[in-house]
Amino acid sequence: MNSQANDAIAARRSRPRPGQETTRRHVLETVYELISEHGIEGISMRQVADVAGLSTGTINYHFGNKESLLIAALESAYELPSDWEQYRGSPATQLRRLVLGYVCRTSRDRFWRFWINYLAASTRNEEMSAHQRTRYLRQERFWAHLIRDAILAGEFKASLDPRHEAEQLLPLAHGLLVRQLVNPQAEVRAEARALLGARLDSFRR
Repeated sequence: MNSQANDAIAARRSRPRPGQETTRRHVLETVYELISEHGIEGISMRQVADVAGLSTGTINYHFGNKESLLIAALESAYELPSDWEQYRGSPATQLRRLVLGYVCRTSRDRFWRFWINYLAASTRNEEMSAHQRTRYLRQERFWAHLIRDAILAGEFKASLDPRHEAEQLLPLAHGLLVRQLVNPQAEVRAEARALLGARLDSFRR
């Protein structure tokens, strides 16, 4: 059996069964709620289990420890949006969906609160910090990949350097996200949308 087949079998075996996946999603939703209210230092595995209506053994079985639970929550928060398929065929539109959807959220959005708490906690936890760096680079590469595909599709200017543009776009998005956390007003969110939209429009042919 070749290595590709072995990898496929291993992936199927490691993939959570439907019931397990439902439990994982429920736990992660609980984590977002608790961290939004109490911060990362303010919650424990036992508290997550109690609020989720599960045993600590079940939480430990799925996630191992608190750091692994938080890392899983960060990964889940970056999953592609549920309407992703409707943008298939237009990398430029996919990029716009990600950039605007990632930044332009309401002030009560749990992702924002979770993200800022995770970022702060990662400055004091090397495992979380290492994952945060990896997560950032993965996002940057994905945005660069979409920019490159949009160039090949004739949607963006051929003169663009995908890596450079992604390196510039992601810090802009993060800065506007923090600005909205500091000043969660509708007009600030609208200005962020306008600034990011103008930057993406400048990529077009």
